[in-house]
Amino acid sequence: MPVPLPPDVDPRWFADRLIQLTDSAPFTAFRWKRGGLYAGEVVGCVQLGRIRINILPKLDTAEPERDKSFLLNLLRSAGYLSYPHQSSAEVRAETIDPLEAMVFEVAKEMANALREGHPRRYEEVREDSSVLRGRIDFTRLSTRLPGSAIIPVRHSLLGVNNQLAQVLKGIATFLHRITRSAVNRQRLGMILSTLSTVDNKVVSVAQVDALVLSRYEMRWSKTLAVGRLLLSGQSPDPTFGGRNQAFSLLFPMQHLYERALRNILATAVDGSGTSVKSRSEPLFLFVDEEEQSGVVRLRPDYVFTRGEKPVAIADAKWKRASESGAAHGIKREDFYQIHAYLTRYKVSEAVILVPKAPWMPGTWTKSYRDADTNAQVHLIGVDVEGLVSRSAKARESSYELLTRMLGTVLPE
Repeated sequence: MPVPLPPDVDPRWFADRLIQLTDSAPFTAFRWKRGGLYAGEVVGCVQLGRIRINILPKLDTAEPERDKSFLLNLLRSAGYLSYPHQSSAEVRAETIDPLEAMVFEVAKEMANALREGHPRRYEEVREDSSVLRGRIDFTRLSTRLPGSAIIPVRHSLLGVNNQLAQVLKGIATFLHRITRSAVNRQRLGMILSTLSTVDNKVVSVAQVDALVLSRYEMRWSKTLAVGRLLLSGQSPDPTFGGRNQAFSLLFPMQHLYERALRNILATAVDGSGTSVKSRSEPLFLFVDEEEQSGVVRLRPDYVFTRGEKPVAIADAKWKRASESGAAHGIKREDFYQIHAYLTRYKVSEAVILVPKAPWMPGTWTKSYRDADTNAQVHLIGVDVEGLVSRSAKARESSYELLTRMLGTVLPE
């Protein structure tokens, strides 16, 4: 969709900066076409200087608050958020901002973990001492003249100013800089005050990845995971620094949709004798006889099994199905892919899960049969907004419809 910009901003200049900021992402976030800036199949937030752009999933009505709620619910269902976030009618509108929701998540996790105590670690210290403690550093001692009363030693102290604490403080400092929420700023300010004895360091994704948590430090795992996600959105370009700071937090909608459906499908088929796997071992379409290795890896999004035996496969496609037209607008290559799954996994049923469109009735399925093998491909319209809703009534109704549709297409 086209991205609206303030009238005092040069659209071409802003588009170039935005594309440069997101150029390192493994997906296309923005495009410049026909003299305008367009967002790709992504959702999230981009901040460039004083301008922050929220990219929301498009539902069937032009209601931005509904789109925002859907995005937050989808992020929670996909595992990126743990806490439910209120609607804008109940709290200040800024708390429903996707970026502020992620910052809120990290700040709350850090505050809860700090109540159990500071992140203390034993870390080696090298110093010159008049008292022997720890181990003598013979490498440094061998370079000194005899007769000195000062001994180079190495010893480990249990302290707060360690690598883990420095990374956590760096994450809190970064988030304190980018947040525009007074609530988040106040909480992060309290966290920084608590960590005042820890050295200030600029934190990178590589430093977060280098940390290895012990079993006593697992309370920091979620903070580091979400903090890493936020840190990875920083622009590496130094020209974005200072007042013209840049930041992006973007998710491909296909990724969020497929990830959210993992738990949804498992719940929908629970108690039916069928289970669903989302991380099954891949199979290969061909075998290289010389190398004895697989060629063209096949890994469907979901494999339905009964007694550990595959009975059906499914793929999630974040694509708007059309009411008319051949195959309701599903692409030819999608059917080729599904046909390869049917052949290699030796099953006769396949499902393509598409988001429910406004023209679809409560339960909508469409089936296509292979004339040679009688294998079938079923399209199912999934009410993903209802499935991830905070309303228990809406979720229950959507789960009932999905269970009913799956029951009509999965083998007995």
